[in-house]
Amino acid sequence: MFKKMNEKQLLQALDGKGIDFYLEDDMFEIEGVVKSKDEKIIIEVLSAVGHILEMTGKLLEVKPKYEKLYAEKIDKSRTFEMEINRTYHLLEEPIANDFAAMKKERILEFFKKITDTLVWFDEDTNAWFIELNKINMCYSGDRKSYPSIEELFEKNQEHMSGKWQAIYYSSECEEV
Repeated sequence: MFKKMNEKQLLQALDGKGIDFYLEDDMFEIEGVVKSKDEKIIIEVLSAVGHILEMTGKLLEVKPKYEKLYAEKIDKSRTFEMEINRTYHLLEEPIANDFAAMKKERILEFFKKITDTLVWFDEDTNAWFIELNKINMCYSGDRKSYPSIEELFEKNQEHMSGKWQAIYYSSECEEV
């Protein structure tokens, strides 16, 4: 999706959002937030394993080129090919109405990274689902459905507190 965008379109799609991404063939996910600075796309790295953070630094500039995305250190000393895993808006201690409001904006997936819990609205069944222990948003865990987001929250209170990602884009959801 992002690879076919020019810089202006990419900035518009990413500005202000949280982002989880990978660099080159590394298996360690990096977390950051995208900001616009002098019409450049800048990622402020918020979380990464020690050796990755040391390699990337705290700021990276994103550049689309040849239908690929590149993340360049601000000092221009190193450029990495990057792959975006997820873009999101962070929700802290959400309530059912927060998820319902995001649904109105066509945000239908919510991910609690620390526990690998996914909540989503399925338009075909008109139901809300929760899947516990959904490792890396790929492998199935314990899944339940509910007719309303209020009921999902009520029946799963022990899982709903904390920080949730309201997902704008997820790589495995991209149609080929």
